[in-house]
Amino acid sequence: DFRDRLLPVLEVGGSSLAVHLRLRRAPARQLHQVAEWLVRAGTTQGAQAAQRVQATQRAHAAQPACVIINDRVDVALAVGAGGVHLREDSLPPAEVRTLWRARRLRHGQALSDGWVGRSIHSPAQIADFPTGAVDYFILGAVYPTASHPDRLPLGLEAVVAAAAKAEGDGTAVVAIGGITPERAAPVCAAGAWGVAVASGVWGAPDPAEAVARYMDRLPPAPRVEAGWLAASDE
Repeated sequence: DFRDRLLPVLEVGGSSLAVHLRLRRAPARQLHQVAEWLVRAGTTQGAQAAQRVQATQRAHAAQPACVIINDRVDVALAVGAGGVHLREDSLPPAEVRTLWRARRLRHGQALSDGWVGRSIHSPAQIADFPTGAVDYFILGAVYPTASHPDRLPLGLEAVVAAAAKAEGDGTAVVAIGGITPERAAPVCAAGAWGVAVASGVWGAPDPAEAVARYMDRLPPAPRVEAGWLAASDE
């Protein structure tokens, strides 16, 4: 029933939401089918919300969510996804950049360069990436989390340190691990651009309502027109 659970989430989140599709054991054909549906569904939900949005509602609801594909750059390119999240054994970020540029040249202005992200488990890892290699780092686990019970939480100090290291080239730091709605604001105050959540949304009885709770506690995100970070007046 993931489609029924996901569609309301896409509408509530709009352009303030990125959906990370991670099916590591799925064959390429199945991953392509799911990713293609997800990209199409996100665009459709954005268009439908645009017809209903009122002046008192947030403008982000009228825009589609961003779809991020885990590891599979080929699938991300094939379905027109918003970006790809790389693992340690994925293609190097520079090679992914080259592929995104080729897609843009082939399609003209219809498609922009996609986002390139990477998971890290320590602020020190940021030094392993040249300036501009990725658009965002997902840092965690910040708090204790059931998904990684043996991993010591990094704490807010790590978020502060990572944000300071990444600030120079405009790379965003997204916090993950034990992020509840109540923890979202302190994490962002420590320097995170946003939060990544799994069980906090998908473990909730109503995932869309859970997303709304997180968004109500997140500050407006500073963004830069040319990249992952675009200006927000929300």
